[in-house]
Amino acid sequence: MDQEVRAGRGPVLPRGLVVRRLLERQQAGELATRHVRAVAETVGVSERTVWRWLEQAKATGRPEAPARQGYVVSDEVWELLGEAGAMSRS
Repeated sequence: MDQEVRAGRGPVLPRGLVVRRLLERQQAGELATRHVRAVAETVGVSERTVWRWLEQAKATGRPEAPARQGYVVSDEVWELLGEAGAMSRS
């Protein structure tokens, strides 16, 4: 699922759509810092974040946000955490 970004107080936009439009401008040789700045202000992130989105899209070939990987706590870690908690109560 594509991460969504809020356009000010307006509608929520899919990040992939925003990045795709900027990539189209870049491929046409029309992308300027003012475009990135306008997008950043509109969706409420920094310019650096928008540039990072563009770099990620070019590196992966996908304008959507990468899927987040979950973290699973192993039984061994739970056991160690339990021991640490028991020691702190002594």
